[in-house]
Parts: sequence; structure tokens; C-alpha cells
Amino acid sequence: MSKTVPVISGDTMFWAYDVALGVLFIEAARVGAETSAELQPSWWPELEQDLLSHALAGSSFAVLLDEFGVQKRQALLNCVVEAARRIEARGGVSRDEVSTWTELEESATSFLRGVEHINAAPLVELAGALVDLAAGTLPPAPAEQHWLYGTSEGRLVQGE
Repeated sequence: MSKTVPVISGDTMFWAYDVALGVLFIEAARVGAETSAELQPSWWPELEQDLLSHALAGSSFAVLLDEFGVQKRQALLNCVVEAARRIEARGGVSRDEVSTWTELEESATSFLRGVEHINAAPLVELAGALVDLAAGTLPPAPAEQHWLYGTSEGRLVQGE
């Protein structure tokens, strides 16, 4: 089974496929970095580093949305939504594209763990789940289970 990352806000959470979350967060960091320096808030470098750290750490630690202040969380979500839109516009992300990402440095060849192409739809769905989770509007998973977002099959149910 693929590696997963817990994404938590308040008492609600879902699991995300770590590669999909990493792709989305790297693209989101790029979105934010494109904002002119005069318009970037003073805390942008910290948020950018958080996005890249989560992307590179994979399943090593949870994404705790409540740890971001209101402004940072909204900036993160705005960047994630735009990142998903861009990925959707180009039809997903290929291994060839990922191999050129300087953010990955030496891990570029193993980042996708053998996947040749990541379709856009699961990334768009994952971005929507992040927004819904932060807003408190994520539909509840079945009892005793959790959602898993970012898989090639789309949203799945995990748990007993």
C-alpha cells in the first residue's frame, strides 16, 4: 500500500497519499513564490518552507492545519487551489517533469516511487478536501473509517 499522511484540522482528519500531497505542495509553493516580493507577506518564506518540508518528508509527519495562523492557512489553501488548477490545465504531472524539479534535489528520481504519471483529478480532489477540511465542511467518512485522498482511484475509505 502507498504511504499516507494524516491531514488534521480540529477533531477531523483524512489521509492523503504522500506523493500526491507532495506534488500539490511543491506546485503550491511555486504559486506563492510567483507573487511579487512587494506583495508577499513577511511570513511567506516560512510558509513556503513548510510546504516544501511536507512535500519532501512524505509520510514522516502530519499536516496540522490548525498550526497555521488564519492568514497563513488561507494563503496555503489559495496556493493549493491554484496549484491544482494549473496541474489540471496541463493534464497532470509526469515523471519527466518531476525529474526537473529543483526542489527535490537528489530525491527527484525516487519521488514518484515508480509512477510514470499522476493524473490531475486526484490532485484536484485532494485540494478540495484540504479546503473542505479547513472550512469544517468535509463530508464525514463512514463510521470507524477515514477518507484517503490523492490515490489514482480517487477518494477511498480506510479503516475497519
